[in-house]
Amino acid sequence: MTFLPDAPAGWTAEGPSGTSWTVNDDQWTMASHDYAKGDATVLIDIQDSAYHDVGHWQSWNSFISFETSEGYYRQGRVSGHPSWEYFTKPATHGTWVGVNERFVVYINVEDGSKQDLDLFVNAINYGGIAALD
Repeated sequence: MTFLPDAPAGWTAEGPSGTSWTVNDDQWTMASHDYAKGDATVLIDIQDSAYHDVGHWQSWNSFISFETSEGYYRQGRVSGHPSWEYFTKPATHGTWVGVNERFVVYINVEDGSKQDLDLFVNAINYGGIAALD
């Protein structure tokens, strides 16, 4: 939970919380934090998959780039790591960042803006997460 950011100015935070799962005798974990500002809410998950195809990695492996009148999924990079950014009308924004094929940082903004998403994406210490590998 060390890498979950504090609430930025003007935002409140609940949590953080942690969860662990065991699948076929293998354990993987996730730390989560919820944030709010007015009607906007943000969820950040940092998942340690322990190199298993579980949780957010299962979703990651199904992504394709597309754009419609209702939104998009776009491949990119965040702090040198592969990422997927998405938008769905009217106001859902999100980013998935894969770190060393082990960690996934997932940030979802509901009823917020692209600027809100960027604020939280840029608040994560991806280098620190990568150093855990």
